[in-house]
Amino acid sequence: MDRRFLYSILIAALFTTVFTSCDKDEVTTSVVKKTTVSLLERDDYVIFEKTVILYEDENYLIKTPLYYFLSDINDFFVTSGYEEQFSTLEKIISDGKENDLLYATSYFDKYSIDYVVALFLENGRCYFYDKKNKNNIKKIVVEYWGDSSAPLAGSGGRSFYIYDNVLFMGVTDWIS
Repeated sequence: MDRRFLYSILIAALFTTVFTSCDKDEVTTSVVKKTTVSLLERDDYVIFEKTVILYEDENYLIKTPLYYFLSDINDFFVTSGYEEQFSTLEKIISDGKENDLLYATSYFDKYSIDYVVALFLENGRCYFYDKKNKNNIKKIVVEYWGDSSAPLAGSGGRSFYIYDNVLFMGVTDWIS
């Protein structure tokens, strides 16, 4: 037999083995954990004397007291390795001395703000108001998820549900 013919068969067999043994189109998404988080229930002036609006649109308002915001965002910067963001924290402190109402969107770009909102929803240190129904949302379900289509090829994050499993928002925390 011709050597080229044998090499062709060998290469074809190798490609067939490699491409059929890896089911790369099958993605498995799994919910690692679900937990219910209680949110702040009262919108009292005493608590919200100084306020940070975390999120607002025509349907919802999410806010937190300035002292919670400063404490939690400082811990977030430290544990996440964002020490360079301390200048942002200094600006928030300065603005908080002069103003009773701050907007988180003034300090974080549109890509970071979802993670800031997620931080406060996850730990329950925020007030969540439904403008259409004119009531506050007292609990939120946080779902931690991950998926993987192959080793070292996956993603994971958190989904936040209100009412009866209505997805409010989701963030992707890791991709490999």
